Amino acid sequence: MFFKRKKKLVKRISVYISDKYQQIIIAPRHINKAGIIYEQESCEVIDKGISDSALGEAVINSLNKFSFKEQNLRESKLTDWPAFKHSKSKSVRAFDQEYINISINGCNEYNMIIDIEGIPHKDSELTIKSSISFYADKDEIGKRIMKVYEACLTGKI
Repeated sequence: MFFKRKKKLVKRISVYISDKYQQIIIAPRHINKAGIIYEQESCEVIDKGISDSALGEAVINSLNKFSFKEQNLRESKLTDWPAFKHSKSKSVRAFDQEYINISINGCNEYNMIIDIEGIPHKDSELTIKSSISFYADKDEIGKRIMKVYEACLTGKI
């Protein structure tokens, strides 16, 4: 008798940080049958002044919310974007300019290492990337996220 191995999911979230609004938006994600990864409605909005440890804890908690959920995305509009709806931006275009996007993804199905990848601006050809253990100290994870964020702010990519 053969047993089908349950496929594990590579965990993914998005983190958006704004200096203008002093705000961090953590957006857990889902994946559907078509393999499309999309943000969950339940984003966490926190003050940018949060401690590195609390940021690391919030990110790990959000990564653990990643799941399979079927949803038809054909009817969605850009303004339905969960992170945008939780932001203080007046338009999607303003959101793209006022927030730095940082993707946090497991490196494989075991999610033991996570990649933290920052995109300095919407049309960047290059990104800033760092890797760290999923099980690292939460303070170190928070510090690493903020280092990637600071590099995105200062880097002329």
